[in-house]
Amino acid sequence: MGQSVLIEQYREMHVDESIFPGDSLTQHAPSIKQLIDSTGSKTLLDYGCGKGYQYTKLNLHDEYFKGIMPSLYDPGTKYSDFPEGEFDGVFCTDVLEHIEEQDLDAVLDQIYSKAKKFVYLGVCTVPAQAILPDGRNAHVTIKPFAWWLEKVLPFAKVGTQLYCYGDNKCVARIENNNISFRKER
Repeated sequence: MGQSVLIEQYREMHVDESIFPGDSLTQHAPSIKQLIDSTGSKTLLDYGCGKGYQYTKLNLHDEYFKGIMPSLYDPGTKYSDFPEGEFDGVFCTDVLEHIEEQDLDAVLDQIYSKAKKFVYLGVCTVPAQAILPDGRNAHVTIKPFAWWLEKVLPFAKVGTQLYCYGDNKCVARIENNNISFRKER
């Protein structure tokens, strides 16, 4: 199935105000804040922002991102115009597992093409509660941490933090071809 067909399914699901509001960013915001602080980032892109409620209703940018309002992108929502230019930091949470495996390289390339200082990727490694209109689980690419790390490595040209969560929580930091990782409970 092509990416455009999957995007259409997500657009259909986004009609329901309760689905993909963007609030999954909450668990990632403290880690993203650390990256913003350590890199001195001033411009941000939320790649796969959902409906953007994390900003319009929860004001996470004020609490965690020094008031920096990220540019927003999500092809299944009103934020479907891909932003121009580069950003100091790009983060993508609870998105990559919604992308079909054959399309991941193009998406990762797009993410990294926008990042000057850091990329933060939050990936769930277990099935979603949401079901696509075609009957499949919304997490169409369910893979373990080691698989995601191998997938991301060729693209990691800026400092990267990969956080995988689900059955286990694992964090990898990739900087100048050096990898450190830890398992969390």
